Order: sequence, then structure tokens, then C-alpha cells
Amino acid sequence: MRTGIAVLLLAVSLSGCAPSAVHVSQHDPDNLRPTACEQAWTRARQSEQLHKNQADNRAQAWTQAARECPARLDEATVRAAQALTASRGGQANRQTATLRLVQAAQRLDPLAKALPVELADQAITGEDRSGFELSVLAARKTDAAWMLTLADAHTAAAQILAGHSKHDPRQGVYPTTDLLAHPDESTDPANGIQTPTPALIEMDTARSLLAVGRKLNGSAGTIRTDVSKNAKSHQEATSALIDMVVAHLSMAMNLGYPATSSALLQTPKH
Repeated sequence: MRTGIAVLLLAVSLSGCAPSAVHVSQHDPDNLRPTACEQAWTRARQSEQLHKNQADNRAQAWTQAARECPARLDEATVRAAQALTASRGGQANRQTATLRLVQAAQRLDPLAKALPVELADQAITGEDRSGFELSVLAARKTDAAWMLTLADAHTAAAQILAGHSKHDPRQGVYPTTDLLAHPDESTDPANGIQTPTPALIEMDTARSLLAVGRKLNGSAGTIRTDVSKNAKSHQEATSALIDMVVAHLSMAMNLGYPATSSALLQTPKH
């Protein structure tokens, strides 16, 4: 399993009603029009009360907040995924989450065009490694058709992302020592949570893409790509990344990652 040092603690719950970690005002001191981020975040917070029984509406509101508030990408995507996870239950929930991931993977072309080499490598490798790990786990089970579908979605995502990259960082085969030692349940090194191994694979993939997203949007203070000069292209790339992150997080929760726990989402250690 990949390890990392946790750098961001998101206090989240299924209700989504916990106080926000960072205050977002509706108006600035000069009574000017609130920013797009402020408006989106306010609507998302209000949706927790107005749409308690409409999980899809809550998820949509938090997804929009993620698009408008790049500095709060982690929290918004987690809340969106929690809402989706709460919308259904049981096997139907897994099928829905898998379909969402498959569809999100098919819409990654705008992101592939936007990523500079170093970010593309990170995103491609994350998806490719996860696809490999899930296929290894599926080979050990007799009822793992769903896991193979999930593995294929990761592999397809890596293929699309690599299609516009200057070089292909995929290895195809990755170390399996830790994976085979803990095929059913693993400890998340970010927070010590015991979780099903497939769920941790999904969570790790989401974390890798979140790190890419922070740099793509400049919120990590290091990288802004040329595509940011083209508002439409940048918006399409960000939306594609957010949809994929939410799909990974939702899948992780559906596979058993504790949806009510605090989530530690971190940039992998290099």
C-alpha cells in the first residue's frame, strides 16, 4: 500500500451539518457582491437543510462548490461523495457507484489535455496502479466480476490520461508484497483506520487526484498551467477531475471506508 503523511484533516459527517473549518462570509466588508465561491459554498451549506432527503441535490451543490472553491477542493468533494453514498444502500449502491466511476473515467479527455507532464504522470500512475491492484485482488476471488469492472475503469482512466501525455509513465506491473499480505483489510497509514483493502485503494487514488487538483488550480502555491488562461478549457478540466475524485471517494465509502469518520486526505510523500 502506498503511504503518505497526512497534511489535511477534514472533519466530516454524513449529515454534513458540522461547522465549516473555515468561515465563508456571504458578503465582504464593503457589501460588494459575494464571490462565486462564497455563493456556491453558501448554497451547498443550505442544501444540507433544504434537501435532507434529496441526496443527489446535496451532492450536486457540493460538487459545484468544489468547482468554485479550489482552495477547499478536499472538503467539498468529500461532502459530495458522502451525499451520494447516503442516497442508496446495499448492492444497488455499489452498482451505482461503479457506474459513476466508469462514466467519470470516460470523460477525462479535457483533463488529459490540461495537465503538464509532472501532474499527468502522477494522475496516470495513480489510476494505473489502482487498476493493477484491483485486478490482482479480483484474481483471488470467485465472485469478483464487479472488481474487474472497477479495475478496468481505472485502467481506462490511465489510458485516456496518457493519450495526451508527452510520455507514458505506466509500469503495468507494480509491487504486490503489501497488497498480498493484506488482501481483505488494511490499515490506512494516513489515519490508522481499518478498512477493506479495495476501499483503501479507491481512497488512495482519490488523494492522488486531489493533489493534482490543488496544483492544477494553483491552490498549492506551486503550479498554474497555461490552460488556466483559457477559462472554458480550465473549467472543463477542473470539472472532469472533480467528477473523478467524487466517484473515487464515493466508491471507497461504498466499499467500506468509514463515511462518518474524519478523513485525512494528503499529498503522497516523495
